[in-house]
Amino acid sequence: MRVHLIAVQTELQTAPYTSAQAFNRYVLELTRAATEGLPQDEPRILAFPEAFALPLVFWLETSRAVLEAKTSLQAAMQLLREHWPALLRPGVWSPAALYHLRAPLVWPVYEQAFQEAAQAVRAYIVAGSIFSPHMDWEPVQGLHPRGKGVYNLSLVISPQGTVLGRIPKVHLTAEERHAFLTGGQPGRHTLKTRLGTLANLICLDAFHDDLIEQADAAGAWLVVQPSANAARWEGPWSADPREIEGSGLAARRAG
Repeated sequence: MRVHLIAVQTELQTAPYTSAQAFNRYVLELTRAATEGLPQDEPRILAFPEAFALPLVFWLETSRAVLEAKTSLQAAMQLLREHWPALLRPGVWSPAALYHLRAPLVWPVYEQAFQEAAQAVRAYIVAGSIFSPHMDWEPVQGLHPRGKGVYNLSLVISPQGTVLGRIPKVHLTAEERHAFLTGGQPGRHTLKTRLGTLANLICLDAFHDDLIEQADAAGAWLVVQPSANAARWEGPWSADPREIEGSGLAARRAG
């Protein structure tokens, strides 16, 4: 059986993240463009980049002052100032309260956009990740966070639009720790699908033997590695500033 493996690459823009309709349309357009011309009867797996959905936290239905902030820190501080009474509800007494504040609005938009895109093109989708608490739904509480931790989370969605897994990144970068994220627990990164067992290891996770060994032991035939890198491609390599980020030597050492 032939399976088409597609990596979606994007350029950061503000407009697609300012409303649910714009984000839905953006994800669907990218998904359709990525699968255009593929045989309808052959399965396909699409992977979106790490942190693809993170701008929703800052730009979805926010004020002009937030949209015009020069840095994510400035945007976060403005959001906290504008919504400080609501911060009392989650009971999270740290800057991570921002993610709890935004998750009830952002999470359904994030999840629905990728579910609809997966159904539209009949593809498995590894959704570009978002920073969020684990969100759950049940009839009494409705949509609510499970615990106070905030994670770098990626969804895996079936061609029927079913969420097969909510995958947390385990091994965090220094920047993610400074953003008050919590590392996830191993054990949720391999999923059984009609195409066989897949593993979703977000960026740095795929460079750690512990998770690669778990994926191999679970019988994964494919490891998907959604990644984001804020470093300049022609600038110093984050692991060794003596090397250039995009150089062959740095790439070999990273691999």
